[in-house]
Parts: sequence; C-alpha cells; structure tokens
Amino acid sequence: MFALEGVRLIDFGQYLAGPFGPMIIGDLGAEVIKVEPVTGDGMRMANAPYFGCQRGKKDIALDIKSPDGIEIAYDLVRSADIVHHNMTKGTATRLKLDYATLKEFKPDLVYCNTYAYGLEGPLSHFGGLDPLYQASGGLEYEAGGVQHGNEPLYYRFGMTDASNAMLSAVGCLMALFHQRRTGEGQELWTSLMDGGLVFSSDAMLVDGEPVPRPRIDKDQTGIDALYRLYRTQDDDWIQIAAVQDADWLALAGVLGLSELATEPRFATAASRHEQRAELDSLLEPIFRTRTARQWILAFDDAAVPGEIPMETRDGETVLFDADNVELGLVAEYEHPVRGLMRQFGNLIDFSDTPGHIAGPPPMVGQHTREILRSLGRTDADVDDLLARNVVYEPDEGYIERFGY
Repeated sequence: MFALEGVRLIDFGQYLAGPFGPMIIGDLGAEVIKVEPVTGDGMRMANAPYFGCQRGKKDIALDIKSPDGIEIAYDLVRSADIVHHNMTKGTATRLKLDYATLKEFKPDLVYCNTYAYGLEGPLSHFGGLDPLYQASGGLEYEAGGVQHGNEPLYYRFGMTDASNAMLSAVGCLMALFHQRRTGEGQELWTSLMDGGLVFSSDAMLVDGEPVPRPRIDKDQTGIDALYRLYRTQDDDWIQIAAVQDADWLALAGVLGLSELATEPRFATAASRHEQRAELDSLLEPIFRTRTARQWILAFDDAAVPGEIPMETRDGETVLFDADNVELGLVAEYEHPVRGLMRQFGNLIDFSDTPGHIAGPPPMVGQHTREILRSLGRTDADVDDLLARNVVYEPDEGYIERFGY
C-alpha cells in the first residue's frame, strides 16, 4: 500500500508553481488528474521544466469554459479529495471553479490556490513569475553580495515556484488530515512570496534591530573561511564546510597547519570568524597546490566535510550516478513520444508505505477517454465531445500540434 493510496487530487494548474505540488502528492501514492486546456498547458513549450512538474498524472484535455466542459469538471470534483490550482485572484470565480462553488458539489473538499503575492494586499490581483519573487524576497540581493558592491544575482529557474509548491503540498496534507479527523473541508493558499521567504528564514529583528545573518563574500565563494569554495591546482573548485572545532583540527592536519590550528587567533569558531581575512589568505594558496580530486580523497580519509561541485551536464551526471540510483533518487519510464525518460525519483522514503511514481509526464489528453468512462460517459458521448472540441485526446496530428 502506498502512503496516499486512495486519495484523488484534481489539478487545474498550469506552468510550474501550480502543478509541482500535485506531482509531489502523486509521488506519495495519490491519484492525480490533470485538467488541461484542449490547447495544452501554457508551459508545454518549455519542454524540460514542463516535464519536471507533471509526471505520474492522468490527463484530460477539457474546455472548462463550455457548458459541457464545466459539468465534466464538476463531476471530477465530486470524485475528489483535493482540488489544486494556481489561477490569479478572481479567475477561479469567473470560471465557477472557486471554493464556494465547488464545495457545493463536495462539502468536505480540500481546496488549494497558489498565488504569486497572496490572497490579500496591494498586489494580490496580479500574477507573477519566479524571478519577481526572488527579487522581492531579497534573494537576488543576498546572492550577489550587493553590500560588497556586487550586482544582484538571479539564483536559477523556478526556486520560488518549487518552494511555494512544496508548501502547498504540506498544506494540502495538513488539511486532508483535518478532513479525515473531522469530516470538514477547507480552503488554503500559498504563494511565490511565501516560497521566497522560505529562503530568507534566517532574517529576524530583535527589539526592532536586525540580527546579523550570514552574508556571502565579495567573490561569492561562501560566508566564512571554513564555509566556502576554494580554487584548486587544476582550476577546479572544492567546497568545504568545517564548522565544528573537530572539523577545523582535521582540516588543519590535512593542510599541514596543525600547530597553527590551536593558536588563540584560530582556536575558536568566533576567533576564526573574526580573523577570516587572514585565514582566507593562508588557505587559498595551499588549496592551489593539489587538484580537487587529490584534496577530496585526503579529506575523506581525515573525515573533513568537503565536496567537489558536480558538473551536472544537464542532469546526466546526477541521473546516471549509481549511488543516486541505489538511493531511489532516479526514476525511469517510457514516454509515448520521447522514449525512455529518466528524472528525479522519490524524495521522501517510508518504511511501510512507500511513495509511488506512476509513470512519465502525460501527453495532452492522454487519458481523456479513460477518465470520461470512469465518470459514466459512453464512447459515443466521448466521440461527440471530441467532435465539438469540448475535450481532446491524442490523434494523428498530435506531434505537429504539440511536439511531444
């Protein structure tokens, strides 16, 4: 039995911030039905990012703006435990897919809307994209080290999308627990702003004054002499994280600095932090004397926390790593158009109720007929809906129309 076996989620979301959360819930064993426009999800053109938030779902392509289409959507809601989407404020109400409407069909419904800014406030009516909330959450300022005169730095694609979506998955499961305990459904929401604040959770004020927080250095290598990247002999890099006194003593032994390690100026974490510039100047030339591989072998022998930054080769290195495969971090399945596909695997492990990755990302409308049959529609009904473009299922023109 899977962790969320028997739970059904209807995913009306598009792009990344909406669909990622339902995919995670699906990976835990829930059945996720993606309701996709007959024209396809707006992010299908992005290829890899689209695939990264859709796997394991069943897909029905449906025109929810048509009378027959919205009735099919309501039938799906009646069968569901959770409804999830990322429409902008007011859109679900206009489409008659808002919580007040849907709970008439399913009184104990768990209903999640992920926003950009949030449900209330001056920007609540606006949509938004990931980099906007990396910016407004202070992430780009901190990443660049602007306080040193650097330019702001964009992290990478989808940071606040994914963190927002993970928050939504947690929220849905909390609401589902409440539903199962009390019989009551409820509405919940998260946002890209919430996702951005996850990465600013070390910021705080005490009596109105900011508490100093770790800040990246001017060269963007790290936050301390023993918690940073160093360039090595082969022009590669090595990351160290020698945060404990024992780590520092072990590192000093490998570097030939054992006598120096116990001097008062370097004997404690506080003194090492105060003398960071001096310690940086001591360590940088030493790291230049060996290759990254030589250093990491020596570190492993001495139990010094260190790693060589991995060259991912667009994921090939990670997804063909034997250790990752053994850990269950790699999933492999056959996609009906793209062929054999590898993606990240289970992110949460259970002793008795494992997760369940149901398969590859679906084609547009791949399960339209199957889903409609489960709702009591006959093949003749489906053919009529197809003819009127209320629904869509893959046909001979699929590749030309959608590409994959």
